[in-house]
Amino acid sequence: MRITLNLSTLKKKLLSPDQAIVLYLLYYENFQEILELFGKERALELRNSLENSNYILSKDGKFTQTIISKKHVEQLFQLRNANINFWEFYNSYPVRIGSRVLRASGESAQVFEKHKKKYLTKVKSVEAHEKAVLAIQAFVSYQKRAGKLNFLPNMETVMNNAMWEQWEVFINDDNNEQEWNTQVI
Repeated sequence: MRITLNLSTLKKKLLSPDQAIVLYLLYYENFQEILELFGKERALELRNSLENSNYILSKDGKFTQTIISKKHVEQLFQLRNANINFWEFYNSYPVRIGSRVLRASGESAQVFEKHKKKYLTKVKSVEAHEKAVLAIQAFVSYQKRAGKLNFLPNMETVMNNAMWEQWEVFINDDNNEQEWNTQVI
């Protein structure tokens, strides 16, 4: 897991890097990682040191029952914008090709929530989301034109490897192809 810390922001907010890491992991409810990094005593000490801040709302001292201010933590780490519509991204990818199931068909599926969580940990701005949507649409379009839809990876692979970042090269190719098609007609 990669966590980027802006030290000048932490200094302004009077937070140590360890406190920031605890907040970040609490935001994603990654309690096991907190315990592995800091150990139980140090982790509790760091969590409790944040009780009088804007970030921790609960005063009980238990990690698994910690209530955080998502708004404040999102601002601190510049996390995802509420305007990011994961379904827009997800729906740009085929559900199945032939008998191969590539992704969940609806928002109620458990795997959909898993994919959404992964996506939102990697895509943190509306601009990055818009680029990801364009990239996935361009790649699927390219594969369709090339007759290679059967070679689309499963959505789990796409999520694990943030493949939309690699597919950004297809955005211009897809736009150029569309322009070429309109000029020929």
